[in-house]
Amino acid sequence: MENPIRRYLEDAIAAEKSFETQLNSFAKEATVPRIRNLFEQHAAETRQQYESLTSRLEALGGSTSTIKSLLAHLFGLAPKTAQLGHEEEERATQNLMMAFAVENAEVAMYEALRIAAETAGDTQTAALATQIQAEEYETAQKIWREIGPSATEGFQAARAKEGATTHPLIPYLEDAEAAERNFEDALATFSKAGEQQDVQSLMSMMSDKARTQHQRLRNRLEQLGGTTSTAKSVLAHLLAFTPVTAQFGHDAAEKSTQHLMITYSAAAAEMAMYEALQAAATEAGDSETAALARELQAEEEEDHRLAWQKLPESALRSSQAVLSDA
Repeated sequence: MENPIRRYLEDAIAAEKSFETQLNSFAKEATVPRIRNLFEQHAAETRQQYESLTSRLEALGGSTSTIKSLLAHLFGLAPKTAQLGHEEEERATQNLMMAFAVENAEVAMYEALRIAAETAGDTQTAALATQIQAEEYETAQKIWREIGPSATEGFQAARAKEGATTHPLIPYLEDAEAAERNFEDALATFSKAGEQQDVQSLMSMMSDKARTQHQRLRNRLEQLGGTTSTAKSVLAHLLAFTPVTAQFGHDAAEKSTQHLMITYSAAAAEMAMYEALQAAATEAGDSETAALARELQAEEEEDHRLAWQKLPESALRSSQAVLSDA
């Protein structure tokens, strides 16, 4: 490998290309003008990011002909999985949740790219990574502000339409419980893979926490007359897929960093999921479920923070190992 930074750039280019397609799909589905505009604006920004990354890759002698990254694999699933098991009125919230998770994944991806570029002495690529990372972070904050209001609006519309005989929060709790079960399994897999033992220990601790989370969700679900099911929410699908995709196209030395990137994104997705659950529970007048959502969201925020704190050191070790083999 003449220049390992090319592969990092290839990953980012593939991810941005996939996300641009996804954002355009979300924009077409959006019925609320402010949400449609948000998706359209970021799709245009993503196109610019893709072009800037491509120019940098070509300057380093690379090509975009056959690239495919971990994040591109994950992002490519979203347009279909985001629609599973939800009413049309709730899809805008699902799309916002997915977009928030993707933005966080990209913030982590550009952190790894920046560190690898700095390690290689490539100041131009490092500066580009820093610039795009700031754009992704800003967009993530814009998306976050829309999740709660969108969840409230979607819940109201779905209730008015359904005339349901079961508790209206049961589908939300089923989704959350299924997502936590899959997150527990993914984290348990991560705790046994990779070369960085401190990252493995962190994954193991988070897996144990996820087990208590889905148990609490199951208890609340049963109290409301529901049962655990094979409910496959967008998050359950993605989290079930991560142990395989986290290994795609990367050296053994990089796997721990990939696991942290995915965990950072998944924790963000679950923060968004609990924001939606809290909004729906509040609208339904269910203070107990709303309180549980806040409690679980705080725990996901801790996982999000811990993964981010560990990421720079892990990325440095990974990039040093890759560069030494180049």
